[in-house]
Parts: sequence; C-alpha cells; structure tokens
Amino acid sequence: MESSPYFVTRQRLVQAPPGAIFELLADPSKHPLIDGSGTVKRARAEEPQRLSLGAEFGMDMRIGLGYRIQNTVVEFEEARLIAWRHFNGHRWRYELIPAPRGTLVRETWDASRLKRQWPLKVMGFTRSTPVNIERTLDRLADYFDPTTPRPTDPQPPSGPTRPRKAKPRTPKQAAKQAAKNEAQRQARARKAVQADEAAAAHQAAKAERATRAAEVRAARNVARTEKAAQGEQKPVKAAKPAQVAKAAKAVHVEPMPPIGATPRPPASPPRLPSREAIAAAKSGRPLKAAPAAEPQPAAAAAADQPKPKPTGGPATGRPEVPARRMRRAS
Repeated sequence: MESSPYFVTRQRLVQAPPGAIFELLADPSKHPLIDGSGTVKRARAEEPQRLSLGAEFGMDMRIGLGYRIQNTVVEFEEARLIAWRHFNGHRWRYELIPAPRGTLVRETWDASRLKRQWPLKVMGFTRSTPVNIERTLDRLADYFDPTTPRPTDPQPPSGPTRPRKAKPRTPKQAAKQAAKNEAQRQARARKAVQADEAAAAHQAAKAERATRAAEVRAARNVARTEKAAQGEQKPVKAAKPAQVAKAAKAVHVEPMPPIGATPRPPASPPRLPSREAIAAAKSGRPLKAAPAAEPQPAAAAAADQPKPKPTGGPATGRPEVPARRMRRAS
C-alpha cells in the first residue's frame, strides 16, 4: 500500500476470528511474541493484564541498550480496533476487519502528527518501520496458523520477585481509590486527545500555509506568462532636448564613406600657439603677422633642389655600376 515515510500501513489476512486476535493484542505480556523488530523484550509486572481505553502500560525495550517506554491506549473498540500512543506522540494502530477466510489485520504506524519528525528519520525509523510491520504481521499469522508451531512464551515480566502485600481497606477507602483511579484514567485520556488535537491543528495550519504559498506562486507564474504573451514592456522615458544636444556636442561621430568611395583624408591636428603668440597674449599687444613668402618661379625652384649624383652611364663616360647594398653589421 502507498504510504508516506511518516505514515506506514500494511495489512495481512490471518486465519483466526477477530476476538482471538484482539485478546492477543490487548494483552501486553504477549506483545514480544508478535514483535517483528526484535526490540520489545517484556512487560512490567505492575502493568495491567488487559488493556482498556486510557490505560497506561510500560514495556522493556532494547536497541543496543536497554530502556523502558511508556504507552497510553487512545483508541479502543472491542474486537475491532486498538491503538496506543508513545510518549513521543506517534501511534501504533491495529484494525480488525472480518473476512471470509479469517480476519484482515491492518497495522498502521502514524507519526505524521509530530512537530519534530527529523529525529525519526535520522535514527532510521522511516526505513526500518515498513519492514518491521510486515514481519509483525507474518508472526501474527504464524501464531494462529495450525500448521506452524506456536512460538514459546515470552520472558516473564520483570519486577519485584516478592508479591506485594495488599493493605486491608474499608469499602469506603476502596471506593475512593477506585474513583481516584478512574479520574486519573480519564485525565490521561483527555490529555492524549488534547495532544492529538493540538498536533492535528499544527499540521492543518502547516498544510494551509503550504497551500497558500503554492497559490501565490501559481498566480505569479500565470501573470508572468500573460505578460510575456502580450509583450508588455516597461515604457522608456524620452530624453530631454538638452540631454540630446549635450550628447551630440560631446560625441562627434564622423560619417562613414560609402562603399567603393575614396576615404576623406583626416583633418590636420590643430597647431599649438607659438612663443610670439603667447607673449603677445600676456602683454596685451597685437600679434604681428609674419611676412608672406614670395612665390618663386618654377625654374628657380628647380635650381634650388639638389641634383642627384651620377653613378655612371653615357653622360659620365664610365660604365654603369649597380648600386651596392650596405652590409648590415651583425
């Protein structure tokens, strides 16, 4: 059967009537006979011989080291249902359903109401409990199987060897003690019910918060999907004219020439002012313009240029010698 790590349920058909199985479950001293985990050792001598609603019973346990665990019966229906609650809050429940060939026994380990569930996971109970429940149901079926030898009786209950001597009481004292025991039993039952109700309310509030968070996430996802489908975007603020003019003035981009055209030569860099211009600016007098150079005729300009030295040929009367290459010093 499908179950969560903190709510495990298994069932098994047992060839026995519901009344016989219920008498076995209601007797704490017989629990070691059907325990599949091997941790239940014996019942206490001072514990009740038969369980009832609100009854408390302790069992000697052992997981590496011996310890004692106290249980309280929180559900009890004759020949149909019995459940006890550990001090930590988790429950063991046995449901007996009549079937054509016997009784369908359904065992449940319920730790879903606990506020702190991580210790059970750290100690490995979430992994070992399903296997132990199946072993318990197998041993319960073998206990009532006529072809299988019945397991031996468990160890005798632990406790004082000498029986306690009951003090003589008057009928009035006995009635008073019985009323006190009944009041204590009812108080324990109410306390167990209140603890279960508080745990159930805590789990319901936790589930409600998780549902609300899931609804908020789903609404956000739907809004994002609709926004993406409609193509909504945040409006872009238009730049002010002053900002546009400032940006255009600060950054001057030279236009690219068209493809195949001759690129325009870059503009000559600005010349720095001369010493005369700086001195005139400091003294406040006007700068004298430099005399313009007179144009020279083409013949004079050609005469001013140096003539190349002849290396040979018909003009010099010497054979032409190829130009030597300067050997580079290594």
